[in-house]
Amino acid sequence: MAEQKIILSTTDLTARQKESIALPPDYRIETSQEIDSIGYENIEIVLLSEHRWLTQERVQKMKRLKFIQTLWAGVDSLNFHDVPDHILVCGNVGGFSEPIAEHVFGMILSLARNLRKHDQELREGYFNRSEKGIFLKGKKICVLGTGGIGQAVARLAKAFEMTTLGINTTGKSAQYFDETGPESALDSFLKDSQFVVIAMPLTVHTKNLFDSRRLNLLTPNCILVNVGRGRIIDEKALYDYLLAHPTVNIGTDVWWKYPKNGEKFSQDYPFFELPNFMGSPHNANDVPESDDIALANAFRNIERYLRNETPRGIAKREDYIDIRKTG
Repeated sequence: MAEQKIILSTTDLTARQKESIALPPDYRIETSQEIDSIGYENIEIVLLSEHRWLTQERVQKMKRLKFIQTLWAGVDSLNFHDVPDHILVCGNVGGFSEPIAEHVFGMILSLARNLRKHDQELREGYFNRSEKGIFLKGKKICVLGTGGIGQAVARLAKAFEMTTLGINTTGKSAQYFDETGPESALDSFLKDSQFVVIAMPLTVHTKNLFDSRRLNLLTPNCILVNVGRGRIIDEKALYDYLLAHPTVNIGTDVWWKYPKNGEKFSQDYPFFELPNFMGSPHNANDVPESDDIALANAFRNIERYLRNETPRGIAKREDYIDIRKTG
């Protein structure tokens, strides 16, 4: 009997989780804790939960590696220089979409109704009813990225009876969007939207997509929420813009710099001194159910590959290979 091919998971899996994936008889699933004693020769698929695990040395050991499925949606942290051209890489599209969409609307509602400010004023004994919030119903929301997260955001927006505009690579229509367009439509969409959500990946094409010129297209009372990647917005341009436009509010869950273990969190500009800025520590997906939801979604994509179907979220190497070199 031929030796079984291995699906290697770099995250620990319970017996129940292992049993939940439908495997052909010639495949079995192992975890990285076990692989050193088993060997790398028969690994065909890697379920990758930590990009640092995928070193050039390990890739060279996996002579039969054909498919890498990440547990996270974005693949910009993966070093594609270590991944040969023939290996298929897929992000976990939609793996965290619903928890993140809820987080987006948590930020939108907090900023639209000045909840943090009013709470602080009440704590200080100031009962201020003079400031009006923003009514979501009937407003336009522009979502950059119409994949899993973007569609989940648009679906919630429809519950508020908002008009949903979507930007994607081709302008192809997407579920829950009233209108979609390619990046060339972005400027006109921004000029017409009260709310903007960034839910697209960081690539060589989207890095610093929001520069000073584009930020200045935002409407006077716009609320922008970023759950894509920090570097999609030019950091200095954003800080200068927020200083000059106090009626525009920004919420972000993603950052330009991340602290290493033991380091204090900081950015190059004092965003938290600004009253029109809100942040969260890249935890938009962090609910108890997230791990099981994301893992099940990744498993479904692996099953597509095993059935010789086209998997979702295929990464184009040219979009990421030199992302660290761009300005």
